[in-house]
Amino acid sequence: MHIEFLEIANFRKLQSVRVDLSLQKTVLVGANNSGKTSAIVALRNFLLDREQSSFSMNDFTLSNWPLIDAMGKEWESAIEANAALPRPEWKKLTPFVDVWIRVENSEIHYVQKILPTLDWKGGLLGVRLQLEPSKAIELQQEYIRARFEVVELQKSTGSTEATAESGPFRVSLWPHTLTDFLQRRLIQLMTVRAYVLDPDACNEPKHGIAQPQLLAEGSDPIEGNPFKGLIQIDEISAQRGFGQVEQTTSSKDDDKGVARSSPASRRLSEQLRRYYTRHLDPDKAPDTQDLIALKEIEKAQSTFNDRLRTVFSPALSELEKLGYPGVTDPTLSISTRLRPVDGLSHETAVQYIVKAANGTTSGALQLPEHTNGLGYQNLISMVFRLMSFRDAWMRVGKAQLSASSSSTEVIHLPPLHLVLIEEPEAYLHTQVQQLFIKQAYRILRSHKNLLDTKTLTTQLVVSTHSSHIAHECDFSSLRYFRRLPARADNIPLSSVVNLSTVFGDDADTKRFVTRYIKVTHCDLLFADAAV
Repeated sequence: MHIEFLEIANFRKLQSVRVDLSLQKTVLVGANNSGKTSAIVALRNFLLDREQSSFSMNDFTLSNWPLIDAMGKEWESAIEANAALPRPEWKKLTPFVDVWIRVENSEIHYVQKILPTLDWKGGLLGVRLQLEPSKAIELQQEYIRARFEVVELQKSTGSTEATAESGPFRVSLWPHTLTDFLQRRLIQLMTVRAYVLDPDACNEPKHGIAQPQLLAEGSDPIEGNPFKGLIQIDEISAQRGFGQVEQTTSSKDDDKGVARSSPASRRLSEQLRRYYTRHLDPDKAPDTQDLIALKEIEKAQSTFNDRLRTVFSPALSELEKLGYPGVTDPTLSISTRLRPVDGLSHETAVQYIVKAANGTTSGALQLPEHTNGLGYQNLISMVFRLMSFRDAWMRVGKAQLSASSSSTEVIHLPPLHLVLIEEPEAYLHTQVQQLFIKQAYRILRSHKNLLDTKTLTTQLVVSTHSSHIAHECDFSSLRYFRRLPARADNIPLSSVVNLSTVFGDDADTKRFVTRYIKVTHCDLLFADAAV
């Protein structure tokens, strides 16, 4: 099982594109502002977050804005003419991502929720994730109500609200168009829904433009997450912010007292803490060694509590002289709580050791992690996160126990693991960039249960501006984002070129093109109109 391709539509400048995914590693290349980041953001918003709060009106393709405004004007005209309101048509205008998965008949138990028919015998399966109104009629009515409140207010006050030195002007009141209305109200009125697609209606792109199928009238959405238990999705976003010392850590405790921080944190100490909590925490199903460690922690806590009672005794005695506690008042007691994870909850939890001249660590100097070079911070952070993604997928250590409700329950791993990496080259030297892209996929597969299996698939998607990374990748794994020529409305759009097929099937031609681009270190892939 693997993801064969993704189709992104109506999202920023990606009005209709197909991104074919290689079985292992897919690298998105192209000039600046060609849509690579938009593709990663679309996948993040639809596959990882799946919440309307991840979207804004600016995520809608600009060429659809006039169409949305025209739909709003049509509603207004119908009200003014005392005619029936037209049915809202959003399917062709709102952003969506189609995920097409190649599934064998023997893997049908994984995909029961997304089967198009009961007699399906294997092959392609498609799911559409679309941003759309949660209640289209209510959105329509709320917009009309807001618009006519504005119209009535302008009529009551006249068309010239005030006079400026330059002459009369009209006050611009919200909302003046449907897109203006959605700028404020999108989060409250829209949601992401999933739909099963028809494999027989899957169309090939035309001239590099995807042809996503139209949903059948009255299609019912899928309840819940269609990819739960099917795809594990992880992401490393663009690496920015290294070298900045964090004076404070804004984190919250969950109901078990474990500090939680943003999953996008780039500090290795934060990543180690999350890894420890998920895979190594001795409080979760402790074994013999865990019990020894917990016993020592309790001894330290007891000693510390005795010391606290001693040092606070004078202050509490002075408080008693003021009449507290009285006969019925509760007595004060001061104690502490030590948790294993507390040892990693500070800025210097991770340190770099500068070895002595003789090569030993005896008497070595230690520096906090933020003092290391930006390139090494980035590299170490990304590598550790890849290992964490893999171990979370494979339920390493204590994660295996937390994944099931009982110790005897069989844990079914998602058969697909999709990992997104955005611009890994930040701060990295040329040779380190090349080393990382060669080793990243190997790291994701370095587990005993992944080495030879074909039932568990890992697919890596990387967006990059680095010609050195592109140079190290197999030519068939490159996807070129091409900026389309400017149209009459000057709205920028892009298409995606699959470099494994664009030069035809002739082996000699493919070999020549591959060698030519390799010789020029792939710089052409980041220039306009090269492909």
